[in-house]
Amino acid sequence: MSVRLVARLARHETLSFLRTPVTAFFTVAMPLLMTVIVGAAVGGGTVDPGSGVRVMQFVVPVMTVFGIAQGCFGALAIHLADLRDRGWLKRMRGTPVPAWALMAGLAGASLAIAAATVVVLLGAGLVFYDVHLVWHTVPALLVTLALGALCFTALGFAVVALVRNAAAVQLIGTGLLLALAFISDVILVGARMPAWLETVGWVFPLRHFAEAVRDDFNPFLSGAGFHADHLAVLAAWGLGAGAVAVRRFRWERPQTRAAGTAGAVRTAGAAGAVRTAGAAGAAPGRPARPAGRPRAWRLIGDQTAHATLRLRRDLSTAFFTAVLPVLLLVLISLVFGEAQVEGVRLPLFMLAAMTAYTVGVSAYVNLAEAVAGDRERGVAKRLAGTPLPDWAYYAGWIACALWVTLATAVVLALVAAFGYDVRIGLPAVPAALVTVLLGVACFAVLGTLVATLAPRAATANAITLGTFLPLAFVSDVFVVGGPLPGVLETAGDVFPLKHLSHALVAALDPAGRPWPWADLAVVAAWTLAGVLAVAVASGRRGRGGLPG
Repeated sequence: MSVRLVARLARHETLSFLRTPVTAFFTVAMPLLMTVIVGAAVGGGTVDPGSGVRVMQFVVPVMTVFGIAQGCFGALAIHLADLRDRGWLKRMRGTPVPAWALMAGLAGASLAIAAATVVVLLGAGLVFYDVHLVWHTVPALLVTLALGALCFTALGFAVVALVRNAAAVQLIGTGLLLALAFISDVILVGARMPAWLETVGWVFPLRHFAEAVRDDFNPFLSGAGFHADHLAVLAAWGLGAGAVAVRRFRWERPQTRAAGTAGAVRTAGAAGAVRTAGAAGAAPGRPARPAGRPRAWRLIGDQTAHATLRLRRDLSTAFFTAVLPVLLLVLISLVFGEAQVEGVRLPLFMLAAMTAYTVGVSAYVNLAEAVAGDRERGVAKRLAGTPLPDWAYYAGWIACALWVTLATAVVLALVAAFGYDVRIGLPAVPAALVTVLLGVACFAVLGTLVATLAPRAATANAITLGTFLPLAFVSDVFVVGGPLPGVLETAGDVFPLKHLSHALVAALDPAGRPWPWADLAVVAAWTLAGVLAVAVASGRRGRGGLPG
């Protein structure tokens, strides 16, 4: 009976995972996408012409490890923190379901997702990239995969036990794991890291998990494939995390946070009452203010402040928008700082590429999710009954995307200048600014189009991430380490992200390049096409303004 109960709970949580497209994309589809793109760039190469062993023999295993870690650690921690914040865990504690069965069901779903990730990624490697199993290490491989999945599942529970804020859990579950993947020989396979980064990578379990699985796929090694040192580290981290989870786990949000939220609501309500009283009549001793709609700049300023506040409160979104590009510039420049890309030094290229990335995330991904979310929660419908014009609502989000992009670009430029001796002349600033302005306008229009067509915020997020991230790999934003096939190069040439990145490189090149008219023309064409598409889509919805 207990086994059946755990199986039913695990099935329920697995179905819940599959019904969340964003989580499923990052857990399974994202590692598979990275495998496909790396395979397109370097998959035909061999590590040794005499043996015929392909490079993908070592890439597919580490991508599988990344998928397992994302599913068992990142996705589990985020989902568990969300269940706790929404009170689901507390309600389940009031039912006859034993606590251990509930946790076992969540862990079972995590392990089922890990197994599906292994089947998808290794299956793709076996079928499409001529990856071969090393049969005498298969028992060790299965033990390593199981131990690694258990280790990262325990770490997911431990993070939720230690961190009480769901937004912070989301930041750790995605941002920390991605940062570790860069320094753990997972994303930058075979790259030479600085000594201190190598040391940091070896402290955490992801490096040991990746090394053990990759060695089990290495046909040049002999032996059974049981790497006691790596397995011991995984076991130690798993046992330690399990002990922390058992000791510190709580089934509901801390009361201090709930009280703080209620206090904030009361404060906001009181402030709203004061503003309403001030608008209706003058305070004692002060002249009455004339009635009428606020000026345009005030409307835009208020909406921009509101959009910025929402971004600040969503730590995960803020990380991927403003922190991740800086982190990528630092890590990739540390490893490959002397390389040349598109005729410029890699740090300068990364400055342009990460600025283009920030434009896309802030003006396309974030805007689409926010607008679709407001419609889904009924906020858009309530706004339609107020004097707030639609243009001010959208202008606030676009202005927020613009200033976040400019602020991130300034930080990127400072890091590139002081950390990697990148010189940016004053004549480059106007061209770069015009390029950023046009890029924000283009991606904001495309984000508005997705929000107009998508029925739910999760759908909008899946569409934007599912289109933007693949384009980033084929548009000279995320460097994959080799020339892409003609089909992928053509795909990058068609869409605006690659042209935005190239225009920024041309603007920032200290050697001086002609004004990137052709690249800017493509971005402008996409902007105009997006405006027409938004007009048509809004007309079909029955109204031309804010989608409600």
